[in-house]
Amino acid sequence: MVQDTVATNIPLEDALEKTAFGKFNWILIILSGATLAAVFMETISINVILPVAQCDLRMNNQDKGLLSAIGFIAVIVSSHLWGFLADTRGRKKIIVTSLFIAFFISILSTLTQSYWLFVALRFLNGFFVSGPSATTFAYLGEFHCLKDRSKVMMLGSFTYAFFCFWNPIFAAIIINQDWTFYIETINLLFKPWRLFMIICAIPSVLTGCCMVFMPESPKFTFSQGNELETLKILQRIYSCNTGKPAETYNVTSLAKDADFDDQKTGHTNLFHFMWTQTVPLFKHPHLRNTLTACYIQFCIFNSHSGFWTFFPEITNRIAIWRNDASHVSSTVCQVLNDTQVISNEDATLCVTKLDSSAYQSIFILISVYCFGWLAMSLIINRIGKLIIMTTLLFSCGITGFSLIFVDQPVVSTYLYIGLMTVGLTLTVLNASTVELFPTKLRAMALCLTLMSGRIGSVIGSNVMGALLDNYCVYTFVMPTTLLISSGFLAFTIPNISKRIFK
Repeated sequence: MVQDTVATNIPLEDALEKTAFGKFNWILIILSGATLAAVFMETISINVILPVAQCDLRMNNQDKGLLSAIGFIAVIVSSHLWGFLADTRGRKKIIVTSLFIAFFISILSTLTQSYWLFVALRFLNGFFVSGPSATTFAYLGEFHCLKDRSKVMMLGSFTYAFFCFWNPIFAAIIINQDWTFYIETINLLFKPWRLFMIICAIPSVLTGCCMVFMPESPKFTFSQGNELETLKILQRIYSCNTGKPAETYNVTSLAKDADFDDQKTGHTNLFHFMWTQTVPLFKHPHLRNTLTACYIQFCIFNSHSGFWTFFPEITNRIAIWRNDASHVSSTVCQVLNDTQVISNEDATLCVTKLDSSAYQSIFILISVYCFGWLAMSLIINRIGKLIIMTTLLFSCGITGFSLIFVDQPVVSTYLYIGLMTVGLTLTVLNASTVELFPTKLRAMALCLTLMSGRIGSVIGSNVMGALLDNYCVYTFVMPTTLLISSGFLAFTIPNISKRIFK
């Protein structure tokens, strides 16, 4: 067999392509999806327990909105810091450390009966899960060359959605159980919803343990001036994918280009360096791209995560309404006005279980995400990101507006699910963002754009909490306006319509 020609001084993109696509890439895709699912469990699964924890924590709708949003507020506060740390200390180190700390805090939060202490602990939890929230996308994308990057991020999102089935399955098994037990030392009545929170925290520690054995991003190590370490990582990937000895990898040196400054970070003033990392994103040539990505992230998160806050409760209240044979056709807003639940210590007025249809709706939503991302991974290179993104943004915007008028609650449930499928566009947008910015700014760019998204989540959940019972109709005007405007703005993203044929 003829020995492959030794390649010297080649771009890292070409060196990544020479590692082949195989077992290592699939392990990375699965682990990245599991990490994103762990973040989902930590931040968004709190909404599943809101209806059944309402009386234990003495919450009204405004309290629920705050509790749901507090994790996102923590992400907003910490995004800049995590972006800086990921760009200067490494993607892997940030992901592993923050997952372990988030798990520990999540366990602590299950042992409190004070609403405000619970809120404080969920804030700390959100602060740390913010690390892997955006960094994982940068980490996954940087192991792949351009022709594979978008597809791989779709596949990572597919595995993320697949692991998210953990949420409705364990919710259906645990939350509706009747047992309770008293923990005398902390004067706490431990209920099934608290156990469910512990179950939702387990993926964090599991994925953190697995990530320990993964290498650092080769693009990060190279951007830090460590060519030797980068070559070792590429050899490891090549050996895992091909089964051949690492020494047979035929790349011996890498070319420096505009992406890599070949200087290790030596700044000691953290805030000064954070400033130098951020300012370029708001100057030419990155300003327009930064603002566009931030606005679209804001709109998508507002309509997806913000409206997810009350998704389990709304589907549960629709189920309660449907179980009353005396009810006639009504819009979702009329149903919500008819089934208001008041926070009260009287157990007879408290919701202690969720109707099975609420779990079914969550299961359907996650299934749509799972198979939606799988389908997108197969077609994204051929039809391009623009068609996928604009189709979803426009159709979901129209779906949200139709919720105001449709008077069949069953149909309204599916329309609500349709509105929330707009979250499928997040991976497309993140894939575009990864390609818009240089390596040394990429994690910061992702963190800042996702920070804008979390602001949208906070505003969305709190607007819903304030308007849902008394001004419900106006609630659904918000996603319609935001999503349709985002659809038009998507046309301005550079290279988003580019197609790749292999």
